[in-house]
Amino acid sequence: MRFLQQAVFGAGGQMQKHDIKKIAKGAFWIHRPQFAIIAFLTAIAGISLAGTFDLILMLEVGLLFWFLHAIAHPINDYIDRESDKIGRPDAPISRKMLTLKQVKIIIGLDYIIAVILILIIPLNLPAKIFATIFLINACIFSAPPVHATARGIWASIILSTAFATAFIGGWAAAAGWRYEPVLIPLSLLIGSLNMTAKNVVDILDVSSDKKSGRITLPMQIGVKKTFYIAAFFGLFTIFLFFLAYFVGSMNFFYLIAGVIGSIVVLMGIFEFQKDYGKVKGRKYYGIFSLPMLIFPIAIILGSI
Repeated sequence: MRFLQQAVFGAGGQMQKHDIKKIAKGAFWIHRPQFAIIAFLTAIAGISLAGTFDLILMLEVGLLFWFLHAIAHPINDYIDRESDKIGRPDAPISRKMLTLKQVKIIIGLDYIIAVILILIIPLNLPAKIFATIFLINACIFSAPPVHATARGIWASIILSTAFATAFIGGWAAAAGWRYEPVLIPLSLLIGSLNMTAKNVVDILDVSSDKKSGRITLPMQIGVKKTFYIAAFFGLFTIFLFFLAYFVGSMNFFYLIAGVIGSIVVLMGIFEFQKDYGKVKGRKYYGIFSLPMLIFPIAIILGSI
């Protein structure tokens, strides 16, 4: 206990009320829980599609994937601490809410807790397998020596695969290994949405990434070509949405919510191509993140 206290609070190891509050706040925000809610909804969408509306199961699976997504961020922030000084000055490490030693402790505890949760939560074997895949995916995305966030298109592919895994994991928790044709377009839809958002973020962060030495897709092939990739996957998302509507015989609520999500995607693409985010900056990430919330909700409503 004394060792942990010294590691967290420094050589003196004295727990001041201000220190505890500051560290707790930093530990909370470094996980970016506001973004992990996407994984929560995506997993629940998979359960709903399977025709199960067991509230306990939804909370267990949703919160598990929420946590598995959240724990990728502390590693990412630790590795990107130099670029974040420029691109994300409000990040917990940049604001000195947490020391690097404290972040390392958080990372270690996160992964220990994640493994324990996968083992003890009473889910079926298929769900546990997909949760483990998601955890490995999160580690690959963020952790050295792989650290896919600095490896161009692979970063987008890994992130997109992770969210599709959360969706299939939700389905598997309710349906086991059962297969339905609608799983394919909806899984690709979830992945395509994240592919679009990730490439938009890389375009927005290209200046700070150059200064910090990171290598992302816009730096490899250029901003315009990266935008074309983002736009393609955005349009592909809309195609998949309509394909799933006909293949899966989804209801009217799915159609209405999905049309709203499609309009947001189209508006984002057409607005972004005017200046590639120079005016609104990271506000575009919020614009492209909105469909990542809308479409899982559409699937949930469409499964009622």
